[in-house]
Amino acid sequence: MFPVVERRLRYAYIEAAERLDHGTATDSKISIKTGLQRRDIAKLRGEDVPTQSKRQPLAEIIALWWNDPAYDPKGIPIQGGDGSFTSLARCIRKDVHPRTFLDILIETGTVSETGEKVSLNARSYQPAAGSDDQLAYLADNVGDHLETAVSNVVDAAKNYDMGVHYEGLSVNAVTQLDQHFRSRMRQTLEEMDTMAQEFPASEDGPHRFRAGGYFFDDRDRKVNSDDP
Repeated sequence: MFPVVERRLRYAYIEAAERLDHGTATDSKISIKTGLQRRDIAKLRGEDVPTQSKRQPLAEIIALWWNDPAYDPKGIPIQGGDGSFTSLARCIRKDVHPRTFLDILIETGTVSETGEKVSLNARSYQPAAGSDDQLAYLADNVGDHLETAVSNVVDAAKNYDMGVHYEGLSVNAVTQLDQHFRSRMRQTLEEMDTMAQEFPASEDGPHRFRAGGYFFDDRDRKVNSDDP
């Protein structure tokens, strides 16, 4: 997936440079502004823009399960008619057996199976580590973040991209900050998810958005290093 992210970054630089010149920039001018090679710019400008990965049916299932009152997150029957996991899965895809979806969701820890019922463990689908789904999300998330950051630098845009950073902190201090960030970010993203789901049909349109956050720290790196 790194080549996908790399292409997204290159496209971000080219598009930002083109916007800065109102679409009239030559390959040479873009090369001077971005540092990219002219041959790469010419090739990329002649290709289709990298598309976003389509939303996965597993994510669709979890989103519907969480938001539709017909399906209780605390538990629904696996088999049956309305309100069952079978009917839920078939609302999303009719060409895949519901048990196939369920087995993957159980394997990733998103869903728990108890007897003849299943319940939600998470509000969103979390792909297995190293899976194709996870790598696809990585490419999309990093690609959009890079495009946001690049447009702010090259095109003087005002897209939201903020951060805070400190050095010289203890493991305990960083752990507390990490926990606080996770709690507040989860709350914010869940509120945005609910808000997006509740927009009326009149808000349908061609636009999309992606919002998220990250928390980097070097706790593991310091533990496994001989450096002070």
